Amino acid sequence: MLGRSLLVVEDNSLLRELLATALEARDFVVHTAASVADARRCVLRFDPDCVILDIELGPGPNGFDFADMLREMSPHAAVVFLTNLPDPRFSDHGADGLPTGVAYLRKTALSDVDALVEALDAAMRGCDLRRHRHDQDSGRPLASLTQKQIDVMFLAAEGKSNSQIAADRGISVKAVEDLLSRAASVLGVDAGQDGNVRVAAVRRFLEGIGAAPSNEHDHNSVS
Repeated sequence: MLGRSLLVVEDNSLLRELLATALEARDFVVHTAASVADARRCVLRFDPDCVILDIELGPGPNGFDFADMLREMSPHAAVVFLTNLPDPRFSDHGADGLPTGVAYLRKTALSDVDALVEALDAAMRGCDLRRHRHDQDSGRPLASLTQKQIDVMFLAAEGKSNSQIAADRGISVKAVEDLLSRAASVLGVDAGQDGNVRVAAVRRFLEGIGAAPSNEHDHNSVS
């Protein structure tokens, strides 16, 4: 394993440095990038064996976009997604956004850096990656939400009213209400609780996809 090169693409500076330090201690040669533009330059300069890739990288292209670019720039490079997103359904690319032959790890589900190293090794050797596909784990956050429910929850999170969502989706307001009600139930929000069920459901949804503060921290499990 000595000398295998990695590119860590992560916009969180603390996590980026933690990953680099931990992986260098395990004899990888590590380069880092905070954005897709930086990552492109690193690939052209260093031609890494594998890329550890976050999906949400701030304004501009995301990790899926870069994975597509990487197939053209360096098709031999292995890809390990390391992200807060439970699965690709919660990205702009949708359920079909994940390239083939990649590992997909959720940051909060990563027990330690050894689990990451196992995924890196399997990806670079072209081994079976089913053990390293957290997006296929039936116990992942929000796994029971349907694509329709996800789409409506995103619109609700944008602050759109039920009438606006109905117009956007081409469905009735009653259909929107039903979708939001079923999504709230899946999210564990009690329809009989005090307060705004819609607001509570949106917050639970955003926490589930790593877009709102929660009690978990991205970097705690990487040590």
